[in-house]
Amino acid sequence: MKRFALALLLASASTLAADTITFKVIGIDCDACAPPLVKALTGVEGVKGAKVNAKAMTATVEVPSGFDREKLRAAVTNVGFAAVFPGETPRDIEVLPAEIVKTLDIVTYTNGKRLDIGKTVVPGKVTIIDFYADWCGPCHVLETRLQHLMRGKSNLALRRVNIGKWDNDAARQATELRAEALPYIRVYNARGKFVEAVTGGMWDEVLAAIEKAER
Repeated sequence: MKRFALALLLASASTLAADTITFKVIGIDCDACAPPLVKALTGVEGVKGAKVNAKAMTATVEVPSGFDREKLRAAVTNVGFAAVFPGETPRDIEVLPAEIVKTLDIVTYTNGKRLDIGKTVVPGKVTIIDFYADWCGPCHVLETRLQHLMRGKSNLALRRVNIGKWDNDAARQATELRAEALPYIRVYNARGKFVEAVTGGMWDEVLAAIEKAER
């Protein structure tokens, strides 16, 4: 009987020691964005449960008392979003420091020439070919999101192609590949096979295309 009472006491103490944290998620703009975020959060050691409300742009997790919330921030960042905890000032997804970007498999082509895609895709990695322009605001947002995603995925390679003002050979190539707007990405699997194209930088579609290429 005493052992049973002790077990109940320990279970009660464990329950009391658990915390529920609800925080804002910057950059989540659709229901389809929620599953990758839930997966990332539940993959953090110590997280017992995670829920995401895309409409409210919030995530709720159950963690042990005193849990290091920076682990949650890192998980959120690695799937292309940003976490804002109670008491913090909301910010856009931050641009990564140059020293971190240098460690990622990213190559940018600014010469305006057509890209030899067959020679550009990286064997053994999912390659994202990103047709962009400096004047394109959404292109910069997508670039930052992809960089954050790549920090947590060493199997990704990003090749960026500057199309200028739609006035160079790279732009003509993008048009031939059915690019109707920017940003425009094409995703290839680790065997170099084309998998999916995404126009407009819709993050849920980008994540879905990458996940498909990883299968």
